[in-house]
Amino acid sequence: MPLLNLHHVAIKSRDLKATEKFYTQLLGMKKVHRPEFGFPGIWLEIGETMIHVYGGDPAKTHNGNYKYSQRQSPIDHIALLARGFDKMREKVKKHRCDWRQNNVPEMKLWQLFVLDPSGVLVELNYDATKEPRGSKGPSKRKQYDFGKFIAA
Repeated sequence: MPLLNLHHVAIKSRDLKATEKFYTQLLGMKKVHRPEFGFPGIWLEIGETMIHVYGGDPAKTHNGNYKYSQRQSPIDHIALLARGFDKMREKVKKHRCDWRQNNVPEMKLWQLFVLDPSGVLVELNYDATKEPRGSKGPSKRKQYDFGKFIAA
């Protein structure tokens, strides 16, 4: 039986409202119906893939607290295809997110890396050949250093 596609990614969140705002208002994902599972959570949709976010006791570590960060997560990052690099970079700045950018010229790929409220690194990938005419793409400021965020 072959694998068909990625169905969803699940994210633990200590702040569901902030996480919902990040994915819906900043990234433009759609909140969809979620069955009642007896603990708080939200389901978000992007194309045919979903991100499930859950809170409450299921989101806590084995020690019963919310002490986790991007460096402690077993998931390194979520990579999404996107369009409109310049506009998204401005939105990320406006929302005061922790972000970095990268240019991969040999692949004609522009990237934005943004931390969500739960410490999940979201990698937004842009095909530079499909970006709107006049797009500037990544600058030399706030370049991503693989393995860690670096100061601008």
